Amino acid sequence: MNGNDPSFAREATDAVRGRLGSLTPAAWALLVISLAVLAFAFAVRPGLFVDNAIGGLVYGMILVMIALGLSLILGLMGVVNFAHGALFMLGAYFAYQVVGAMGLSFWAALVVAPVAVGAVGLAMEVTVLRRIYDQDPIIGLLATFGLTLMVQEAVRAVWGAAPLGFDVPRALQGGTDLGVTTVGTFRIFTVLVATVAVVAVYLLISRTDFGLTVRAGVQDDEMTEFLGVDLPLRFTAMFCLGAAIAGLGGVLRAAESGLGTGMGQTFVILAFVVVVVGGVGSLFGSVVSGILIGEATFMTPVVLTALSAATGVAAFDVSGIQGLVPYLVMITVLLVRPRGLFGEEGLME
Repeated sequence: MNGNDPSFAREATDAVRGRLGSLTPAAWALLVISLAVLAFAFAVRPGLFVDNAIGGLVYGMILVMIALGLSLILGLMGVVNFAHGALFMLGAYFAYQVVGAMGLSFWAALVVAPVAVGAVGLAMEVTVLRRIYDQDPIIGLLATFGLTLMVQEAVRAVWGAAPLGFDVPRALQGGTDLGVTTVGTFRIFTVLVATVAVVAVYLLISRTDFGLTVRAGVQDDEMTEFLGVDLPLRFTAMFCLGAAIAGLGGVLRAAESGLGTGMGQTFVILAFVVVVVGGVGSLFGSVVSGILIGEATFMTPVVLTALSAATGVAAFDVSGIQGLVPYLVMITVLLVRPRGLFGEEGLME
């Protein structure tokens, strides 16, 4: 490994500078207007603004954790893994089993559930997905969709279809006073755990021999295997890692908002939106995109409500706009950059 390799922070900064430098005058104008509108919304309702900004960050980091695994599998292996949402859901139900049914601590669930989901992902990769790596992407999509249905029915058979939930430790309950609002301690914990997961994945992919051999295998599998690298084993490990990260996200989401059999379908669609907006194959793009979509989803209603209150125009306060925001962001980004914010030319084409 070269000790002079740029750090993650430097790579991220260079990437952002490159994108900002390529913005057109119209894009700069839109950015300035957006910042001005956000400042106005903060001035009108500072408490609501901060509360939703933090809520958007937490929601965005959950999306990042799902999208990271999805981006790893799609960008490195070329498989459209529709079953990733089912793995996210399994993490939530395994955590419920550990905490709610077995009576163990949340800290045990935080370790056991992702490992168990990783084991399920391992079984999926070995029995099904390994056979379709070189096939048309639609075959992978159909295969993983079938796996999703199987997992959902298995969950209904074991835990039923009723919404469930479990308690978090007392240390993570309550809130932290920020002056203008109070933030739930568990939300802060979620952001910290997600941040650690993001940094760990980045270091594994770009700063270890294991990650470098996986990336080399994607570029030229025959030459990499000729050099003695066991690519099938490494691809299996990457799939297992992606599944475990999704399971960890499921644990955190379930602890805050409860769990149900439909949570996987909802979040996998949003995860695909995050990957597309960030750029297929770009882990940094998935992080930026997840946070962007999370913040936009939570902040848009706040901004529209503030505009409606200040101008007296009721039409600004659009009911149900929150559910449309991720797709509006995707459409806007793809109109400007068809490959996403940080997508690479030629990747997946």
